Amino acid sequence: MRWIFLSGMLFSMTVVAEDVSFETPEVKCLNDHTIPFIKSEIPSKEIVDKAYVLCRPELDEWKKSLEPLPDEMKQHMRKELYDFYIRMIEKRRNYEVSKAAKAFHRDTL
Repeated sequence: MRWIFLSGMLFSMTVVAEDVSFETPEVKCLNDHTIPFIKSEIPSKEIVDKAYVLCRPELDEWKKSLEPLPDEMKQHMRKELYDFYIRMIEKRRNYEVSKAAKAFHRDTL
């Protein structure tokens, strides 16, 4: 009986561990339409603007969930999400450039 219980616990832990990350629909959509373009030469603002157009249904649903909040808070949250994606792309690009420069420097020594 004890083995059945332990086997059940182990199985349930692996099922939970497989889905470690949870993304809301708007975040999943924005990630799907921004992350693949990080290594491109497209300006980050242009990537995010296009993602916002493609993710409009998900973003509209998110906006509906924010309706009970004060207008100032809603505007702040929308701006923060938009700015986050632009910063995320720029930071990742800077990291990639820095990583490549360090590798080049290391290889030339």
